Amino acid sequence: MNSKVFDLYSFTREELSNYIEMGNFQSAIIPTGSTEQHLDHLAVNMDIEMSRYIATKSAEELYPNTLITSPISIGIAEHHMHFPGTISAKPGSWLSIIFDLVESILRHGIKKILILNGHGGNVAPVQGVLEQWQLNLIATQDPSVKSKLSSDIVDHYQYVDEVLNNKKNDVDIRFNSYWDYIPENLVNSILETKEYPGHAGEFETSLAMYAIPYIVRFDKVYSSKEPGIQKASFEKGRELATQAINGTISTVKDMLKI
Repeated sequence: MNSKVFDLYSFTREELSNYIEMGNFQSAIIPTGSTEQHLDHLAVNMDIEMSRYIATKSAEELYPNTLITSPISIGIAEHHMHFPGTISAKPGSWLSIIFDLVESILRHGIKKILILNGHGGNVAPVQGVLEQWQLNLIATQDPSVKSKLSSDIVDHYQYVDEVLNNKKNDVDIRFNSYWDYIPENLVNSILETKEYPGHAGEFETSLAMYAIPYIVRFDKVYSSKEPGIQKASFEKGRELATQAINGTISTVKDMLKI
């Protein structure tokens, strides 16, 4: 098969098993996003397609170290449900799916996992549970974790600190939105509106024009009276996307210690 294949759903079980046994695909990126309205000029798949784009471009550079899982295309978007096309998951059910996906990947021997997010509504729910997820998954999926702990742990604060901050852990689970990797000073120097990440404005429209133009209704962009949409451009999107990709690559390399 093509030497640059890195999408989980493109492999047979034998092929993927062989790659992992050879020491490849020690890390995985899970693209998450949302299916929701993005005004009249961007399709409802903006968030997940952008996250998938960043993940794919990063995995190309990281090959053969990084696998991309099936994207989680719906998100927590109740605040957009007034508008047709939006599909919203309840926070509890959405978080359960993400956790189960992470645990499944870990059980196949891939221990470094980055959840790469493309939708703002997903951020707070994950931040509320991420530490608990990390503690659980390190304890259950890293067989050597107990041997790495001090023998004189006296309280749960010490336990949490030792588990989460031990650089020798096999398991490393992280969550970042792709815009976390774009420095604010760069955004302010590029975007005239300074809205970051915003919603369907200059930031997202510029990214879509450059990275995923097939979701853009350009006639609506050019006829829009919204200042942010009017100021969006291919060139701005290229600068923003490049930063997001470079940041994603750096994070995975840090996880892999390469």
